Amino acid sequence: MNRFAPGWLPRQQRRRIDRELDKLIQRDVCSLCDAPFKHNSRTAPGLDAQGNAAVVGECCFNRLSQFFAIGFYSNRRYDFLHAHDPKPDIKLTAEQIVDAVAAWQKNIADADQLLAGIERRGDGIQASEVNLQDYAWKRDDARWFEQNPGRTHRARVPFPGEIEVEVEPPTGSVPIVLVRQVEPGSRLRIVCDLSTALLPLPDDEAAVHALFDTTMRREAVTVQTVRALIEKYRTNGTA
Repeated sequence: MNRFAPGWLPRQQRRRIDRELDKLIQRDVCSLCDAPFKHNSRTAPGLDAQGNAAVVGECCFNRLSQFFAIGFYSNRRYDFLHAHDPKPDIKLTAEQIVDAVAAWQKNIADADQLLAGIERRGDGIQASEVNLQDYAWKRDDARWFEQNPGRTHRARVPFPGEIEVEVEPPTGSVPIVLVRQVEPGSRLRIVCDLSTALLPLPDDEAAVHALFDTTMRREAVTVQTVRALIEKYRTNGTA
């Protein structure tokens, strides 16, 4: 549980406020006006004029009577946000906190600008998770596409630690990573829980392209749908 309530409040009140704030944070909307948080915008937990716990966006900063913290909201996951271990013993002034939030917002804005062209060239697919740091699986994908210059799609098993498994795959399915190279050095990834009845996958551009598109559209991955797309791509020469 996040701890935002100040230490000078009675313990029972602190715990109640922190429980309420934890629930409000999960909603991704301003507690006071119900407006959805905007990507890369500032947020703040605190108390309103009536002493109620609230998590607000910039729209309602002036309606908080007490601020507990300043943060920001993102509808994407950036690996650089989790790259540093928190140091709880370091005490920052209010000005330093505001400056730190502004610096992270600039990093996000710069990353979004970099990704905008990649996503446009990648059929408008917006990445929900952004990995800009170095990983074994990124190096492996880069080598694979260098060695297969005629390919723009790849299917492979996940690397250890590459994906977070929140829910176990359905019985008879295994996770497969599908990769689309938009341009050298820029790739999109998606994970598909693939039925073992479809394995082994043919090492074929049209087949993996079809599987990537089916998964992106959140369609049921069946033999029939994949075969239809494979035929379409081969006929149209888009594989």
